[in-house]
Amino acid sequence: MLPRYKYKNGEFILIRNKKSSTNIALSFIFGMAVASTSATVQADDNTSHQQIKAIISSTYDKPDHKVETTPIAVIDDYAVADWTQGQRGGRALLHRSNGKWIIMACGADGLKEVKTLTEAGIPDQTAKSLVTQLTSAEKSVSPDRLKQFSLFGTKDDPAAHEHHHHQ
Repeated sequence: MLPRYKYKNGEFILIRNKKSSTNIALSFIFGMAVASTSATVQADDNTSHQQIKAIISSTYDKPDHKVETTPIAVIDDYAVADWTQGQRGGRALLHRSNGKWIIMACGADGLKEVKTLTEAGIPDQTAKSLVTQLTSAEKSVSPDRLKQFSLFGTKDDPAAHEHHHHQ
């Protein structure tokens, strides 16, 4: 059914029958439900991101070298967070258990491989979504910082060249 208009007081006014008013009301309610759900998911992601940054910082920050944790991909109860600390960098794999994020492992590029994530116990679809989300988020990262995420645990990791004194 095509909409009908009438001209009144210098403007066109849409004439609605009961059916179209009901459809508009239902569309509005559905739209509000979608917007509300979207806002809730975004709020949950923001909360997760803050919790993940806090756990990584409290675990690894040093007075003269704070950890910068971003970007972070979160799917369900799993996350992969990119981090840098001075010249070092890598990725952390996290799992949410009883509402708290726990660091499962630190690594480099392996934490962007679906196979590695599924071997760590992450469901296949969740692993694929994490890799997709992180890859997309990393597109906004500078090339130099992106290289740092690949260093952890490799021969190029600055920590691999530090001299440790034995006592």
